[in-house]
Amino acid sequence: MEDTARPPTDPALESDDEPSDEALVAAAQAGRGADLDRLLRRHHPELSRLLWRFARQPAELDDLVQETFLRVLRGLPRWRPDQPFVHWLRRIAVNVGRDHHRREATRRRWTAEPAQAASGESTPPLEPVDPAPDPAARAAAEEFKNLLAHLPPDDRTVLTLHHLEGWDFATIGRQLGWPAPLARLRAFRARQRLRALLENPPSP
Repeated sequence: MEDTARPPTDPALESDDEPSDEALVAAAQAGRGADLDRLLRRHHPELSRLLWRFARQPAELDDLVQETFLRVLRGLPRWRPDQPFVHWLRRIAVNVGRDHHRREATRRRWTAEPAQAASGESTPPLEPVDPAPDPAARAAAEEFKNLLAHLPPDDRTVLTLHHLEGWDFATIGRQLGWPAPLARLRAFRARQRLRALLENPPSP
């Protein structure tokens, strides 16, 4: 994929008779729970679409969405009007996905997979959670995610955001707290590791 991929644009969620995100946040900060619920319902579809990139089962996706909403709730008093709410929300979601990748990497090191193989027990197949309407696109995305599962967590995150979400390196850097050149370098090194996996596929 070319490095000219562009980040997703903000959805047109606000109209003349709809309060802005920032107005709803201000109301929520003042203690109006109904406005907080309205805000979270507004962004639920976009969050689900982004976070499924990090999930491999529907239950994982539900957990990631809930964790994102909890972090939003805890961080709401610190949100500043000078930063667009949707950008702040995406950063939280990406960090939730990144943390999920790290936990998954730890589980891969410490779970009893060898013992299961020795006992003849099989792991239940993962359920695809990609909402894309094209079955071929779903299958390709799932295969890509399965390969990414063998990479270090930050490699998985940067390739997920660049190749599956189409974000450019400046946007990825802002979300992860890296300069854009570092995001580009991390992606280059991650692609090298991914290429090595393609040449020598890991054992299933």
